[in-house]
Amino acid sequence: MQCVVIMAGGSGTRLWPMSRKSKPKQLHNLVSDKTLIQETYDRVVKVVPAKQIFVSTTEKYVDEIRRQLPQVEKNNFIVEPASKNTAPALGFIALAIKRINPDAIISTIASDHIVHNTDVFANTVRAAFKTAQKYPDHIVAVGINPTYPETGLGYIKMGKQKDEIDGEAVFVVNQFTEKPDLATAKKYLQGWEYQWNAAYYFFKAKSLLSWIEKYRPKTYKKLLQINKLIEDGGNGAVQAKIREIYSSIDEEQIENAVIEQKDFKNVLVIPADLGWSDIGNWGTLHDVLSNRFESSIISRGHHIDSDSENCLVYAGGKMTATLGLKDVIIVDTPDVLLIANKNKAQDVKKLIDRLKEEGKHLYL
Repeated sequence: MQCVVIMAGGSGTRLWPMSRKSKPKQLHNLVSDKTLIQETYDRVVKVVPAKQIFVSTTEKYVDEIRRQLPQVEKNNFIVEPASKNTAPALGFIALAIKRINPDAIISTIASDHIVHNTDVFANTVRAAFKTAQKYPDHIVAVGINPTYPETGLGYIKMGKQKDEIDGEAVFVVNQFTEKPDLATAKKYLQGWEYQWNAAYYFFKAKSLLSWIEKYRPKTYKKLLQINKLIEDGGNGAVQAKIREIYSSIDEEQIENAVIEQKDFKNVLVIPADLGWSDIGNWGTLHDVLSNRFESSIISRGHHIDSDSENCLVYAGGKMTATLGLKDVIIVDTPDVLLIANKNKAQDVKKLIDRLKEEGKHLYL
């Protein structure tokens, strides 16, 4: 069985104040009349049947996602007991799918990305599934052809070509690099072998669990404890025990836990020109929409402007008027107004940290 798991548990803090803990960016319609998770589902359902599409999220987002994706069967929601980053999450997912089909091949696809070249996406996903089937002891990644020196993404360094499947070249991965500085990112942009890491992974459930067992035995042991409790069924007390165990697992990315281990050589990558963006911050969103609509002023809601350039304005219910601005982001929500230099958009996290320090959790 080939199944796609749409990853929808993240909070998307870099698009604050629109993206909040209560309603993160994947549940907003930032670039069209559909939300990002709805657009993701529409891409995925062209590749696998609806019954093989799952959603991984936490309890607080389940109701809203079900409202937005009524096509997804109730039993196809994989609800994490807590938010613990991707290493525990992928282990939890692998166990859930393994209970359905021990030989399943799993794909994890982020719910909050933009993909313009949907036909390329579909063919790449099909090729990646076939690659994971052919090389079951490997994890297969999708690499994105970089178009500018991005410092907010991880990079994949490709080695020699290993295969060609469905017309897609499959390369051995030599190295993963997390969020380089600007000088390094510029250097990567000049080399054909460097790709952005979209964190789209394809793997056999049994293989991923064996890697977690090897590199993170404590995490693996706790996941097995949880799996047994789930298999045995039970009442609310059992659910509380599951949450307790899962909450005690170390929070860690799958890259750090498994993929970037020095002796882990089982990684393949398929490079693809997806017309892709992860909308990492408001500045990135402006760039994406500016290219799409061939305008330096991007606005939504009640907005008028004179003599401004290179600005994004997401207005609220009242009229927002701008005059003579340059490189400015304005996002108006019912309880927060953000005004930021576009070139500082990645630093929104600093404001999140200030809110936490000052105990203003209502605005998170």
